[in-house]
Parts: sequence; C-alpha cells; structure tokens
Amino acid sequence: MFSARTAKYVAALIREGDNFDYHKWLKRVREEEAPAQHVPTAFSSGELVAAGMGIPINTSHPYPSITPRQALPPKTAPLPRALCQLRHEASRETPETRLRRRLEKIHDGWDDFQASRARDAVYGYLEAVFAIVEHFKVRRRTKKLLRHAFKFANLPFAKDADPFSAVIRCTCDGNFDSKTISKWSRALRYASRRKKPEMRLKTFMKDAGGVNACAAGYSKLRRRSSGRN
Repeated sequence: MFSARTAKYVAALIREGDNFDYHKWLKRVREEEAPAQHVPTAFSSGELVAAGMGIPINTSHPYPSITPRQALPPKTAPLPRALCQLRHEASRETPETRLRRRLEKIHDGWDDFQASRARDAVYGYLEAVFAIVEHFKVRRRTKKLLRHAFKFANLPFAKDADPFSAVIRCTCDGNFDSKTISKWSRALRYASRRKKPEMRLKTFMKDAGGVNACAAGYSKLRRRSSGRN
C-alpha cells in the first residue's frame, strides 16, 4: 500500500502529465497537510496516537492503555523506481526545455486544427498562441519567447517581430500566408486589450463577432490611437 502522500503524487502525475511540477506539487501538499498537523491541547500524546490509529480510547481512565507496538506508526511502501525517475526528471527540466515543449504542443494544436473540419477548430490553436504570448508578456520575457520560437522553427531571429505573429509563423509549418497571419495576430492583439482575464478567448471572440471582427476591431483601435497623436 502507498502512503497518502505517495498516492497523491501518483494521482498528480497521471492528472497533470507533462505539466507536472514536483516542487509546486510538494508545496501544495504540505499546505494541505498543515491543518491536519494542528494538535488540540486537550488531548494527551497517547490519545493522539490512539486516535490517529483508530484505537478506541478509554476516557474514563486518565492513562489509556496503549502498548508500544500499537503506538508505532505504520510503515509506508517505498516510492516505486519509475516514479522516482519521473520526479528527478521533472526537477532537472530547464525553463528552455519547458518552453520548447509548450511550442511543440502549440504545433500539435496546429496539426489538430488542420486535420479538423469543425468550424470553430481554429479557436483551440489561437487560444494556445494567446496563452503563451500573454504568459511571457506579463513576465517581461517576450524577447526570450521570440528567440526560442524562431529557433524552434529554424528561422532567423527578428527581435522586433510582433509576438503573436511570430508564434503563429513558427508553429504553422509555413502553411499560411502573411495576410492570414497578420489577421490572426490583429485579432489576438485586440483580445489582449479588451478580453477580461477570466473569460475564455473563444467566448470573447465569438461574442465580438469572430476572428475577422476582432481583427477589424484592433485596426479601429490603431486608427483612433494614431488620430490622437
């Protein structure tokens, strides 16, 4: 039998897959376990041991009878070797490796979009592009994203490129023309300015009238901004 923490570890690995971060998981588990470690002062140490092991407590006697064998905590099973290896691999993974893996997932999203005939399939791909650009923009690491995106696609680095256009160009296998890439980029820039953080990109764009309407909305914002200057 696994210990409770080991069981949580296995469940997290299965649930989060490649996104599993051991250090974040350990911190979260420790925070969850902290309230359980709070000990009421009204109980003796013997009563706490007995209660934790499911042993009936004779409250009529001030000193419940618990043998040393009963007081010993149960042994936990050692962590399986495969899980140890996964944990060490996760802890050794560099930020550059994680970024490349995210770009690979966006590229996979492009392949899924190309293979799908669903009308709204493009939103899944655009949402992945939007998420990674916003993530690095908030952290003021956009240039890092651009460097790795162009490297991922074996394209020359363009430090002044629009991040949305760059990520699209670097993950679409060169299968779209510059006009379409520009339209999608303008739509995503419009969402970056207007969308509320809690709203999904697909919901925002469809409510605004779709990708074309969002692209047009960004062009209007640009013209207004230029008119004020």
